[in-house]
Amino acid sequence: MNKNKTDETAAQQYDSYLDPDAIVHFGDTSEALVELVEETLETSENLSTSRDPLPETTLLVEEVDNE
Repeated sequence: MNKNKTDETAAQQYDSYLDPDAIVHFGDTSEALVELVEETLETSENLSTSRDPLPETTLLVEEVDNE
């Protein structure tokens, strides 16, 4: 699959989700790295992460209001 087709497919998949503030797409990497990044982001009082069921590991990051 060429790069343009891959980018187009990924964009279509992301369009089906709510509007996250950031999308962290890991591609082919170790689960340990993904968990490290996820835990680091979660330590912030203003961020929340969730895993995405796309074929490659993706984190959706949302800013949360802690008032």
